[in-house]
Amino acid sequence: MEKPDYLISTPENVDLHLELAGVGNRIWAAFIDVVLIYLSILFLVFVGAIVAAVIEQIIPTRDAKNQLFLYLIAALSLLSFAIYTCYFILFEKLWQGQTPGKRIAQIRVIEANGQPLNWAASIIRNLVRFVDMFVFMVGVVFMIFDKNERRLGDFLGGTLVIRERAPDLSQRNLRIQTEAPNASFVDAGQLNPDDYYLLVNFLRRRHQMNSQSRFTLAKQLEDYFRLKLSPESKGESAETFLEKVYLAYTARAELEAK
Repeated sequence: MEKPDYLISTPENVDLHLELAGVGNRIWAAFIDVVLIYLSILFLVFVGAIVAAVIEQIIPTRDAKNQLFLYLIAALSLLSFAIYTCYFILFEKLWQGQTPGKRIAQIRVIEANGQPLNWAASIIRNLVRFVDMFVFMVGVVFMIFDKNERRLGDFLGGTLVIRERAPDLSQRNLRIQTEAPNASFVDAGQLNPDDYYLLVNFLRRRHQMNSQSRFTLAKQLEDYFRLKLSPESKGESAETFLEKVYLAYTARAELEAK
C-alpha cells in the first residue's frame, strides 16, 4: 500500500488511509471534461444553426425572424451554461464523485470526512469552479499551497479529491479459513475500495501482530463493518466475520468482472 497523504479516523477509531489525487491528475481530468463540455456545446450550436436556417426559410417577415433569432440565441446561451454547470454536478453525484475525466484519470471526489459526495457539496464546489478556473487560476494557487491540495471550491464544499485505487483481488499472503458465506450475508456493494484495503491489510498482517493488538483491531474493524453493512448476527468471532466480508466482496467483484 502506498504511503497515504490523508488520514481519516472514523467514529469507531478505524483509520482510513487515502492518497490525494495531485494537481497534475486533477488538471488532466479537468482538461478531458472541458473538452467533452465544449464538444457538447459545439453540437448544440450546430443544432442551433440548423434551426436558424429553418427560421430563415419559413418565416416571411424580417422583424419576426429577428425576434426568433434573439430567442434562439438566448436559449442556446442558457443551455450552454446549464451544460457546463450541470455536467460536473450531475456526473459527480450520480457517478459517486467521478466525471468522465476523473474516471479516466482515476480520481474521485469525496467529502472531507470520507463519506460519499452529497448534492449540497457537489453544487457548492462546482458553482465556485468558475472562480477557480477563470479568476487568475485561483484554484491552482490554492491546490499548490494547501497541504491537502484543495481548490477554493473544495474548501467551501468540504470536499477533497483522492486517487481511485483498483482493488487487488488476489489472495496472496492471505490465510482464509472461513467458507464463503451465502450471497445474502451482506450487501458488499456498500463497500468502497478504501474499505477493501482496510480489510485486506488487516487480514494480511494479523499473523504478525501480538495477540492483544490483533484482538483489539479485529474488534474495531468488526464494529465498523457491522455498522456499515448491518448483517444478521451469527455469533462468530470478529476475524471470522471479517473473513466472510472479504469473501463476499471478492465474490461480488469477480461476478461484476465477468
